[in-house]
Amino acid sequence: MQLNYFPIRFDFERYQINTLPYTQERLAELREKHNSTHSFFKNGDTIHISNKDGDESLVLGKLAERNTFGDNEVTASLIKHIFFRTFKDRFPQYTPVDFYPFRFFSGKDDIIKNALPEKLKDKVAYKKLIEVQLRLTEINGVKRFGFLINIRRNWIFNISCAELHAEGFDLMGLDVLHSETLPGLTNILAPNEEFVGILKEIKGNKASVETNEGLKDFELNELFIRKTKFNIGNYLTYATSQQKSNEILSIIESKRSDIYNPKSLYAEITKIAEHLFIDNGQPVLFQNKDSFCFTVDNKPLAASNTIHLKTPTFIFDHAVTKTNNFNPDTGLTNFGPYDSITFDIKTPNILCICNKSNRGVFTNFLSSLKDGLPQSRLFQKGLQRKYDLQDVLYNIREIQEFTVEEYLNAIRSEDENKPHLAIIEIPAAFKRYDDRNNPYYAIKAKLLSLEIPVQYVTSEIIKSHNEFILNSLALQIYAKMGGIPWVLPSQRSVDREIVIGIGHSWLRKNQYARAEQNRVVGITTFLSSDGQYLLADKVKDVAFENYFTELQRSLKNSIQRLSNEQGWSEGETVRLIFHIFKPIKNTEFDVVSQLVREISQYKIKFAFVTISQQHPNMLFDINQKGVQKFGNTIGAFIPNRASNIFLDSETCIVQMLGPNELKTAKQGMSKPIQIKIRTPQGNYDNNGLNDLIFHDLSYITQQIFSFTYLSWRSFLPGEEPATMKYSNLISRLLGKMRSVPGWDADKLNYGLKRKKWFL
Repeated sequence: MQLNYFPIRFDFERYQINTLPYTQERLAELREKHNSTHSFFKNGDTIHISNKDGDESLVLGKLAERNTFGDNEVTASLIKHIFFRTFKDRFPQYTPVDFYPFRFFSGKDDIIKNALPEKLKDKVAYKKLIEVQLRLTEINGVKRFGFLINIRRNWIFNISCAELHAEGFDLMGLDVLHSETLPGLTNILAPNEEFVGILKEIKGNKASVETNEGLKDFELNELFIRKTKFNIGNYLTYATSQQKSNEILSIIESKRSDIYNPKSLYAEITKIAEHLFIDNGQPVLFQNKDSFCFTVDNKPLAASNTIHLKTPTFIFDHAVTKTNNFNPDTGLTNFGPYDSITFDIKTPNILCICNKSNRGVFTNFLSSLKDGLPQSRLFQKGLQRKYDLQDVLYNIREIQEFTVEEYLNAIRSEDENKPHLAIIEIPAAFKRYDDRNNPYYAIKAKLLSLEIPVQYVTSEIIKSHNEFILNSLALQIYAKMGGIPWVLPSQRSVDREIVIGIGHSWLRKNQYARAEQNRVVGITTFLSSDGQYLLADKVKDVAFENYFTELQRSLKNSIQRLSNEQGWSEGETVRLIFHIFKPIKNTEFDVVSQLVREISQYKIKFAFVTISQQHPNMLFDINQKGVQKFGNTIGAFIPNRASNIFLDSETCIVQMLGPNELKTAKQGMSKPIQIKIRTPQGNYDNNGLNDLIFHDLSYITQQIFSFTYLSWRSFLPGEEPATMKYSNLISRLLGKMRSVPGWDADKLNYGLKRKKWFL
């Protein structure tokens, strides 16, 4: 396998660099006087100085020795600065968008240029944005620095609001960016653009913009419309015609599969590396005048630092006699669900609400859901027989219109026999409503307050359901009622183990600059090592600075509850594996440290693991020919699912969508997920906490991979483990429902916390 990673080569293990003691004033003074020839950067209490183009007789600072990999932060800063200045020397025609990550637009390759009228060429464009990031890795046991290269397509729109206004284009109510060239960076970096708000009024050469700090005035020539498809499409319609605008936008759509084709992407990335790192057939020597120098390989790194990730066995009974090694759906059809004997809702009572005009197709849909489709391969048995139910009782209520009032009246008309679940018809249009006025969230909030999980079904699906849709719906319905369709083999260990997903949702007013983003909804979900869903607990929406106090409280209460239920004995070793969103500094280690002190009757081992798709790593398999689907070959150059590379002792990337998991060629290149064991950073005083950290990356990677088969939203494996999927689904829903009048998430009862109501 190949990465989009190009190794850097040094001929030394140590180097010398000029340094000065740090003060903010001294750093500012040095940059003001010598920024055209020297780079200055802070590390700790020291200013480090790199002379790229200055007079060698001018000595700034005192020589100090550094280790290439031992002082990796200093080395990384040197590499970034020398790379940037060398790029500017070699390619003066490019103005980078950012210093780091280093980004610049391609000079050519505007796929809409030929379709544009002459007056708009080079003012409006859709070009490659090339991104270069530096990383330190330890692949195959070798420490190395290298550059990661990524490509995406972005709009360029170089027409200011002043020009648009002069043309007569209506700017009122549009999202706008404030463009500002930072001091000393003219022609060095592109102007900085900040999304400030909505343009409300134009007064001469100024515009009044609604921002998060109230109405503010900006120079009209410093404002640009936000570069969205909607905004640019509207302008193209104004400047040309609706037909021409549609033609230009359709060009982009038609080329999408080519743009993101993995084979083409690999070729583009290697071509860019050749451009950046090779000159006249020789490696470019990146150097300063202090003898720090390096070259960069123009071939991507091939790596084999992998482990064999196994598809888990799916278990369908407590005695582990009914298993399937390949497909949970087949196992369910053959054996029924894991908890068939213990599941106590054998005759579920389901409230069904539909529009009066759709009753006929709605009842057909309900019949197919209950009894199955006779000719179907996947759903012949239906919900009742596939999940070993005795009967499914439908209580159908009709509404005249799709309004909150009508839905709530239908719910209120329920008798004392509370349903186990509600199936509710909604129009697809609900997706376009804002959260506060969306019946989707108001109805869900009402039903959850009554402890009734809900399954929404759009009118379109009701009218055109098939075996695939019904099969997934039945799975979700069973899980929402508290059922356990299947589990995984328990990890053989003398240690007890709980896997805890921590999700979050920011409560933010809008996307404008300086929007308040100081409150967060947090969710913890608890799973056993075999994937059984134990419970979920809400961390209250609080100011972020109080978030970890609430998290600590939630974890302590939940662990105490689980320890009582499972009969943990004093002195037992308990391993807590946290799957978390991006951590903030070292705060989470403080949480666990306090937890260890407060639950001292158990020996606690733990691991904090981040699971993310927000990273620059990509995997390619140049031997992958792809698979045939619907007459097309898709997935060429994409590694198979489970392919993985260990980037270092704490980090692994895993391909979750291989050729077989892709649905169409339009999906393009699929990114691996990044799994990283977090350790305390900097000078963190851990009071022996480091000894409690569970460091087995292979074990954690396999467990996460296995947990991707547990979402119960679908029979297909997911891209993220159930822990993160569940936590994020819950926190997202609770964040959305927060705007519903009268809703209080704290009233979610304990019984509902054990059901997958959020699927």
